[in-house]
Amino acid sequence: MTKIESKFFDFVQRHLPIFLIAAATILGMVIRYCGRSYQSGDFISFLNPWWSQIEAGGLGGLKTQVGNYNIPYQIIIYILTLFPLKSLYAYKLVSIVFDVVLAISAGLLVNEVSGKKSDFVFSLTYSLVFCSITVCFNSAFWAQCDSIYVSFILLSIYFLLKNKNIASFVLLGVSLAFKLQTIFILPVFLCYYITTRKVSILHFLIAPAVDVVMCLPVVFLGRNPVDIIKIYVEQTDYGKYIQMNCPNIYALICDASDTSNYDLLKTVSIALTVVILGIGLCMLIRKRVNLADKNKFMLTSIWTAFTCLMFLSSMHERYGYLLDILLIVYVISNRKHYWLAAACNLVSLRGYCHYMFNYDISMRFTAIVYVAIYIYVSYLFVKDIVLNSDDNENEAVSNLIKA
Repeated sequence: MTKIESKFFDFVQRHLPIFLIAAATILGMVIRYCGRSYQSGDFISFLNPWWSQIEAGGLGGLKTQVGNYNIPYQIIIYILTLFPLKSLYAYKLVSIVFDVVLAISAGLLVNEVSGKKSDFVFSLTYSLVFCSITVCFNSAFWAQCDSIYVSFILLSIYFLLKNKNIASFVLLGVSLAFKLQTIFILPVFLCYYITTRKVSILHFLIAPAVDVVMCLPVVFLGRNPVDIIKIYVEQTDYGKYIQMNCPNIYALICDASDTSNYDLLKTVSIALTVVILGIGLCMLIRKRVNLADKNKFMLTSIWTAFTCLMFLSSMHERYGYLLDILLIVYVISNRKHYWLAAACNLVSLRGYCHYMFNYDISMRFTAIVYVAIYIYVSYLFVKDIVLNSDDNENEAVSNLIKA
């Protein structure tokens, strides 16, 4: 090897994280470019007509609800209509920008959870998230915006683990303002509040306050403030299907088009989810588990999000987005259970391919696999967190004495 070659490889080795991020960004953008002209059923039936309605209404049109958009996202779409952009590209552009934010947030969180400030680990996490096929499909093909709210959830967790509580709950409020699915992570914040005593109940008021503040522009334009809450209520009944292409337990007992006994099963599903999460919370409190342990916080977050996805009705295939990203963060920071992240992302990919490309992959078989994965995650939650709490009990007792 010549001196020039040797110096070149030394340079690459010293700056490997930068090269990895650059390569992943280029690869991810190439994948996204391939989907630039793809029009999903959602875009044709909903997103494009909603764009036209917002564009026609102008600034004054923000006084009325368009589709089932959350108000801050409706404001963003209005701003985009002011530029000479096609609606298809505008939707995708916003989501792709937040794909980058998502990948950066995941990298920051992995370093925080692992306790090692590694540039290589950051770049590896960034690359895996940004080049994730489901992340690419969600934004650049489907024109959905799940990367927005999940980015803010990751940042919220990041700041919570750094004991920057105000910033954490502000970001949680921003996430909630964009997507109701933010509630999937709220139970673990409640567990953290009870088990660590590092936050106040007053911090929880920050999140809805931020949501309201982000909606104030349309209120000043004359919109009824009740709409801020009303949109969330309406979203819970959107479609009125028991299961909506998510392979949870309801996929084992009914078809996607099944609306029979919807109201009954919706109530039952909420009650069942609350009971299961409540049992988990009680176990954490009973065993005095300290969720200040970052790895335990992440695994509890995964179990909580998975429980909501598994037992709530009317779950879309896209609602596994948060779970998939949390699993990527967890397996990289812990360097184990890699198959869990791979399996859940593949299950999500099945849902995307079924919806976008009409691939006929058995829903019930996928549901069996997904339920089995959930059972294993629940096993890890009990074994590694609930039962493995001896080290935390003394610390918890000390905290009680100090309090």
